[in-house]
Amino acid sequence: MKKKSNKRKISVFIASPGDLSAERKMFKDTINQLNVGFGDGADIEFEPMVWEDTLASTGRRNQRVINDEIDMCDVFILVMYRRWGQEAPDAKPYTSYTEEEFHRALERWKEEGSPEIFVFFKRVDAESEADPGIQLKKVMDFRKQLEETRELLYRYFDDEESFAYEVDSHLRAYAKDELPKADQQRNIVVLPSEALKEVEKAKEDVAQKIQEAEKARDDKEKALLKIKEIQLQIAEDAARLSREGKSEFARQKFSELVVETEDIRILHLGFEFFNRIGDINSALLVIRKWLNLSGTDNESVDTANAYENLGGLYMNRGDLDFAEEMFQRSLRIYILLDFQKGIASIYNKFGRLYKIWGDLVHAEDMCHKSLAIHKKLGDKNGIAVNYGNLGILYKIQGDLECAKEMYQKSLEAHKLLGDKNGIADNYANLGNLYMIKGDYKQAEKMFKKSLDINKELDHKDGIASILSNLGVLYKNQDDFDLAAKMFQDSLVIVMELGNKVGMAKIFTNLGNLYKNRGDLELAEEMQQKSLAICKALGHREGIANCYGNLGNLYQIQNDFERAEKMYKATLDIDEQLGRKEGMAISYGNLGSIYQIRGDRKLAEEMYQKSLHLYSELDSPRVEEINKKLQDLNS
Repeated sequence: MKKKSNKRKISVFIASPGDLSAERKMFKDTINQLNVGFGDGADIEFEPMVWEDTLASTGRRNQRVINDEIDMCDVFILVMYRRWGQEAPDAKPYTSYTEEEFHRALERWKEEGSPEIFVFFKRVDAESEADPGIQLKKVMDFRKQLEETRELLYRYFDDEESFAYEVDSHLRAYAKDELPKADQQRNIVVLPSEALKEVEKAKEDVAQKIQEAEKARDDKEKALLKIKEIQLQIAEDAARLSREGKSEFARQKFSELVVETEDIRILHLGFEFFNRIGDINSALLVIRKWLNLSGTDNESVDTANAYENLGGLYMNRGDLDFAEEMFQRSLRIYILLDFQKGIASIYNKFGRLYKIWGDLVHAEDMCHKSLAIHKKLGDKNGIAVNYGNLGILYKIQGDLECAKEMYQKSLEAHKLLGDKNGIADNYANLGNLYMIKGDYKQAEKMFKKSLDINKELDHKDGIASILSNLGVLYKNQDDFDLAAKMFQDSLVIVMELGNKVGMAKIFTNLGNLYKNRGDLELAEEMQQKSLAICKALGHREGIANCYGNLGNLYQIQNDFERAEKMYKATLDIDEQLGRKEGMAISYGNLGSIYQIRGDRKLAEEMYQKSLHLYSELDSPRVEEINKKLQDLNS
């Protein structure tokens, strides 16, 4: 006789219009996977409720049966994209069955406190939102309504993979009673003051030209200028709304503006907005229009700036080769124009690029070149930023005292400027430095100072980064439960922002955490998730890191053949990228494999190659490799 299950049952209903069939299938798959892993461990079983099942059992889409299920479910999930839903003439005052389902769940929640309601929106590009049509317009208005009332949790997602993660993480949090409050979801977006000043100056110029057109009685010119004046005012209004936490209202204004305007200053502001909310596709759309207006082959500051921003987008996505190409195009124009501020900015970005590639010598050279220009220009902010960047490079090279000196200089400079973002970044950098030194108490103090400032600014990227740093800190202290919570909280934020590089890094951190806990199966799952994202992005550095981490896992399990394969795959990528530190690590890992196998000659060859590279980098790991060589020959 089959033993009756005593698992806690959680019924989950999903409502969506007909343009999300792939997500509905993914919903059921995600629930099944959740039950096998998390559910079994927590003694919980999630039960998916979808109208397709109702259709199969009744032969028709019976709304009354569906409504009965909504009245019984524990969790109600609404997913929307471009469509509002099927018209519902028999469900007045609601205009679609999807809307009826949502409000039925909402009214029950208001009366009973159940079901828990989650709303997920699939991202729509700005061009579509500028001319949305009836269906999409209703979805956009609904988003604004949710933002204003702040009653319910809602998130964006980009694709089926990120949707599956949202469902998984929200249901886990629900089961563990760890959901954040909906009214804490302020999505404040502070746009760069420089871009805002450009728009303000443009308004003054247009107002002056309108007066001139009035004097000249040029009605046609006056009318065109009035349109530009209105657009500039809308841009300022959108920036204000984003700063007030009304990003849905700001989004709609920017979506219309970037399609209608031919003013590059407005496009610059729109690009910064979309980039900061994680809507990369809309940000790319703005850059393409920017380049069309400024001229792809035009040797102007506007064109150079567009290529610079495009390179930054691709660098953040992990497409480093394309990023380098864009930076080179931008630098060539800046040098031709002798635009020193732009040259300094590109040197800074090349420094970041070389750091990612592991070429620390060239990275440091770029930072010093950028710093020299900023000092010559008297640009205090640029000086502060470069001190911080140099600190990061010295930390990577193991020169912790020089790193601390640079961080302190940067911190003091940002304090004098009143730049809270810069202050927060340097507290985070100092936290990482103290963590390396093993001063965990001081590290935690620095991280929490940074976290407080990022929360005050509602800087979500910064919050996610600090939570991840705290996760590493707690992992190092063997507080695995608290570390896991930090990583999961960070992951929720980067998913919301659409930061796939960030997602990959956190999956890697979770994989390393589970490895330390001895849960090798879950550790491999996390590394494979990270690897899948990095492959989709073409992020070769990330792919190499994942291969290395998988190699470590296989080596722990004594699967030396697979471990060797992973280490060689990592080495191959690092050789292509010229990442000396990565190559040194891979040679060391291969040396350990060959040593275990008893191939002393090959092991020594690998260790010697590793030692040579670490010596070139002046790395503190030279001592570690020397010890391995001594042990090998003893």
